[in-house]
Amino acid sequence: MKVQVDTLGVIPSKRIFLSIIADYDLNRSICELVDNAFDAWTRLGRTAPIAVDIRLDEAERMICVQDNAGGLPRDEIAYVVGPGLSGSEEADQTIGIFGVGTKRAVVALAKEVRIATRYGDGPTYQVEFDDDWLNDEDWMLPLFEVGALAPGTTRVELRNLRVPTIGEEQERMLRNHLSATYARFLENDHVTLRLNGTAIVPRYFDSWSFPPEYLPRHYHGSLRAPNGSVVQVDVLAGLSNESSPTTGEYGVYFYCNDRLVAPAMKSFEVGFTKGQAGQPHPKISLTKVIVSLHGEAGQMPWNSSKSDISTKHHIFVALHDWLVTVVKDYAAVSRAWEGLWPDKVFRHDKGEIVDTPISDFLTARRSFLPDPPKSKPRLAERVAKRNQRLVDAKPWTAGLYEGVIAAQTIAKQPFVQANWLAFNLLELTLVTALKDYLVHETAFDGGEGDLQNILSETGASSLRAHVPLDEEIWIRIAQFRKRRADLFYGRATPSIGDRELKQVDSLVDSVLRKLFAVETSA
Repeated sequence: MKVQVDTLGVIPSKRIFLSIIADYDLNRSICELVDNAFDAWTRLGRTAPIAVDIRLDEAERMICVQDNAGGLPRDEIAYVVGPGLSGSEEADQTIGIFGVGTKRAVVALAKEVRIATRYGDGPTYQVEFDDDWLNDEDWMLPLFEVGALAPGTTRVELRNLRVPTIGEEQERMLRNHLSATYARFLENDHVTLRLNGTAIVPRYFDSWSFPPEYLPRHYHGSLRAPNGSVVQVDVLAGLSNESSPTTGEYGVYFYCNDRLVAPAMKSFEVGFTKGQAGQPHPKISLTKVIVSLHGEAGQMPWNSSKSDISTKHHIFVALHDWLVTVVKDYAAVSRAWEGLWPDKVFRHDKGEIVDTPISDFLTARRSFLPDPPKSKPRLAERVAKRNQRLVDAKPWTAGLYEGVIAAQTIAKQPFVQANWLAFNLLELTLVTALKDYLVHETAFDGGEGDLQNILSETGASSLRAHVPLDEEIWIRIAQFRKRRADLFYGRATPSIGDRELKQVDSLVDSVLRKLFAVETSA
């Protein structure tokens, strides 16, 4: 039996604002305020000119964001403070929908907040609050009528900042962030976005190369959301016209309703994992896929701060399998031509983007690219090919060049003693080469004990009499084996520098060429 005994008050505490300010940095917080302006402009049809001005004043420790997007009617002013309140509807093709971004952003930036707005030609209203208001549980907020702003203007002033500094470096990073985030808005002649009086210039990521068989493609189609609305999907994918492994400007980019939400994603959710595109690596840094979604704000797969994609969202899930296929196929081309990019990719600087409609993203599993080119064979494969005739005639020589390749491979590993391990492997390869020459190329008929004795005396005349090497090489062999013995039996931890290892590698290479005509490079 169920009997109601009371009701519980579940009004949220205002401390919720302070508990989440760590999620917001300067860039993300400013963007929340810019988003509000563009949303107001969008709801009014995007026909009138709009200007958004951001001012960072380090001397005054103040930030001001002002726009002329139309202002807020008196009955909507509470939306800028009340959690979950928003002027946008889920069906609007706007940016904001959750009704929490602006509140979190202003509290994250400052301890004193003042928001003034004038709707049309009406009066100018202002609300203001500070940490004292946040620290009590009274949700009522005074509304003031103040000196008039220009018609249709909203101004947000933030003082007593929480952020440590808003100097030149922070301005540079914010400018860079704004230029990428709002590039598509800035394409519109009606839009002006300024930071400290200087206009923001749009920054894009769609610079392509046009290798004939692996042209960039424009995939397009639509997805039907669970509520019946349609989300338009446009995807540009291809090989970039420059490699950017250090800056990381490759991977998957997501735009939602023209706003860049997630740049250069390289997570396993978009295919950057073993068995698909592979782990993020310079070899695949030409891979670029730009996803643009347009539809109801409530159907966009962004998180509440619009700083990333929610990979569990139904729209992302519907795109996932097809998207990973596209990423994987272009990454395979990038990897296969690594080392040949200037000729195979970058020189193709003009061409056409291939139009590729997708009728159903849920069932599509194709990028429509041809099979990727064959990768450049590894060094071991190339060296084996160069020595194939020799190995057919003298099978024991395979182990000799393999010893050199193995030593070179070990030397490249992130081991503390990688050079010492490679040094020992080269010494083993050298002794094996001398033994193989004695056994297979001379009339030496001694027993195993005799073989061991002669090989242990590298500088002895008996070994020199059987193995035809120049005196200069014999001197280098003697020095090398003495150095190895000193390091092997000495008390100190062995240490081999890159230069010394290179000299030993050259010595072993000379011996193998002289005795067997073995090639150790390709």
